[in-house]
Amino acid sequence: MGRGEEVLKSKEGLITTMTAREAVLVSVAALLALALVLLPCLASAVASPADKVVVVQLHMNIDAGAEELVRRGVSRTSSEPGEVKALILELDTYGGWAHSMDSIISMISRCPVRTVALVPRGGNCFSAGAYIFMACDVTAMSPGTAVGSCMPVDALGNPADEKTINAMAAKMRSLAEAHGRNATAAEAMVFNADYTAEEAHRLGICDMVVSDIDELLSRLGLASAARIYISGQGDAYIQLLSTISNPLLQGIMMWLALWLIIVDVFHPTFVLTVIALALLALALWGVGVIGTHPLAVVLVVLGSALTIVELKKPGIGLEVVGILMVLLGVFLAYQFEPFMVVGGAEVAILLIVLAGGAVLAYYLFTMRMALMKKARHHAPERLIGMVGVAKTSIRPGKPGVVLVASEEWTATSDEEIPAGAKVRIIKVEGLRLKVKKER
Repeated sequence: MGRGEEVLKSKEGLITTMTAREAVLVSVAALLALALVLLPCLASAVASPADKVVVVQLHMNIDAGAEELVRRGVSRTSSEPGEVKALILELDTYGGWAHSMDSIISMISRCPVRTVALVPRGGNCFSAGAYIFMACDVTAMSPGTAVGSCMPVDALGNPADEKTINAMAAKMRSLAEAHGRNATAAEAMVFNADYTAEEAHRLGICDMVVSDIDELLSRLGLASAARIYISGQGDAYIQLLSTISNPLLQGIMMWLALWLIIVDVFHPTFVLTVIALALLALALWGVGVIGTHPLAVVLVVLGSALTIVELKKPGIGLEVVGILMVLLGVFLAYQFEPFMVVGGAEVAILLIVLAGGAVLAYYLFTMRMALMKKARHHAPERLIGMVGVAKTSIRPGKPGVVLVASEEWTATSDEEIPAGAKVRIIKVEGLRLKVKKER
């Protein structure tokens, strides 16, 4: 082999070797580039061990208690920025108060993290709850659940006026459009359409169907996130807020407060008055937390106050007017709430309480009349005209003591009266008797 051929073969081997090395380098570079692209995605798909989610369990009516739970949840997300990644509302509710619903939706809109609504297995989300469901960034339902039926109604359960219905329909449509959901299907719920989890997902109302919260967090990329549960179970403050949210109980507390004060007037103890003031304070607090209409409050207060007038001026019939005003006040409190209805239980409780108040009023009235007929033993005016005996001498400007009706009294006279003389009471001056000598 010539020298030229050897050089050529050597160059060919070098070229072949360099080509293989370059191929390896290119492959490594490509893998590194791919890793750099995928790492952020993997980081976002897998939660950091320090990540947290706040789970607010709203297995209750949408009232002041539920509002407080959501307030706590939103506050927790704000207090731990960067750590809390989502606020999850577990909704299992048949509705509640519009005032509380609006407040919760407002808090959701200001929440600094992603908000998620979950209707857990065995739960439902109707009436005011459906609007809160639609207000969240992500909506999820478990199989066997339902959402819908959120038409505003009057106090008797009949559809509200057209203006109110149109306003709530626009609200639901706006919430759906803001989150890219099917506004037409969402608006249909205002006209009492109901959807299962599968139907809601197919129609674009529910973003995902999940078996439980574990699957939900997994699909949100938060499977390993720590969970912070906020629940009203066993929380006395939450239970108190939920209790005083009811206009019926507010009316009853005002009614009872008035009666306790009246009873305390007849049987002074001051204890009943303190209890009455506490009940009145709770009732007014409840009025404030759910925004009970002022007209309803005024009717309840005036109706209760008429009872006092009836006791002072018996026979006018104001007791009946007062009861009717209390009934009307409670009815209006429900009438101004588009998602609450006065049911048979509420009517029965109110009638029992009012009937008890009527019986108590009759008892106090009869007791008052009996006291008026009874002789007023401690009134000195009853002694005028009676004859008594001077226990000591009495002179003008120098009072003495007389015995009349088995009681001793200080007495004055314009004439001198010796001790032992009979006297006649002619006048009462404060707690002193004016007498003259009996001829």
